[in-house]
Amino acid sequence: MKKYCCGLLALVWSWLLVSCGDDDYYYPSVKQDFLTAFYGADGQLEAVQTDDGEKLRVVEDMSGSRADADASVRIIANYETVLSGNEVAGVKLYALSQTISPVPLPADKFEEGIKTEPSEVQSIWRGQDYLNIVLEVKQQGQHLLHFVEDEVVVDETGGRATVRLTLYHAVSSTVQDYGKRAYLSVPLKQYMVGGVQEVDVYFSVYTYSGSFKTYILDETGLHIEEN
Repeated sequence: MKKYCCGLLALVWSWLLVSCGDDDYYYPSVKQDFLTAFYGADGQLEAVQTDDGEKLRVVEDMSGSRADADASVRIIANYETVLSGNEVAGVKLYALSQTISPVPLPADKFEEGIKTEPSEVQSIWRGQDYLNIVLEVKQQGQHLLHFVEDEVVVDETGGRATVRLTLYHAVSSTVQDYGKRAYLSVPLKQYMVGGVQEVDVYFSVYTYSGSFKTYILDETGLHIEEN
């Protein structure tokens, strides 16, 4: 239980970092992407990896971010590539926030039960070993976000796993406000073991329409079911 509570506190902190910033501002010639950030022994940001698998040296970090020594952290960042001649020498980071990216937990690990306050998925896609989600929430107060692992089915002969997840969402207020964005990145690498090379994901979210939407991402693309 102690480990789970600490995770929730980290999620509140991460969500506040994202939602309180002016994430509608875009610097000239700057991309906004999900990245994996790598920190050195001194806690300074050294490199980032795109979801295309390209690892780039951090030439300048204007965000001044720091983390634990040798940490690997999932982030959303405003950045631009720095060229040396005709080749990319690295990246210049203007701003970044840590995404909400805990490893999914089985339902019985949530000792106070599963909370599914409404939210809306603005966009969802696979990015290498992650499921990336831009989420909109409208309630005021603190939001606790996590991922419930409902089922994992492995096809050993086909080398595929099917993972069913539900968004855990608890909130301290029911009063609605203007929409705020949260950035989620579900790690999937833990399912790619024992010969599994591909992961199909069913991701369910309770929406403001009063029903669940399930986002299915498999080898044929993205499909949405509502129930």
